[in-house]
Amino acid sequence: MSMTNKILIIDDEQVVVDVLTERLRLHGFEVEYATDGKTGFEKACEFLPDIILMDVIMPGWSGFETANQLKTNHVTADMPIIFLTGLGEDSLSRKHLEKYRHHVLLKPFKIEELLTVLANNFEM
Repeated sequence: MSMTNKILIIDDEQVVVDVLTERLRLHGFEVEYATDGKTGFEKACEFLPDIILMDVIMPGWSGFETANQLKTNHVTADMPIIFLTGLGEDSLSRKHLEKYRHHVLLKPFKIEELLTVLANNFEM
């Protein structure tokens, strides 16, 4: 895998950010992170990640609100998003996921699950 595969993590749980950052860097990804949606949106515009890993429930902008901002901005509109959530699928999440065809990983997940999803997105 080449170092050009850039991932942005947007999650308000620092332990999740730390573990994912460490593991993904070990697998050759370039990783940046934000701990809230608004900062994540701004970082996405600057860092231009190949994919975004994002929590759903965060203070300020939720993952869904952040996704809406990303999808309506011409710079970030085509960036794939993988939601990381402890939520079961309720009608709101199903409706949003159908709208943007995002992938969802339910917490807690194994790093191998995430790497498989990433491999499918990066066609490794």
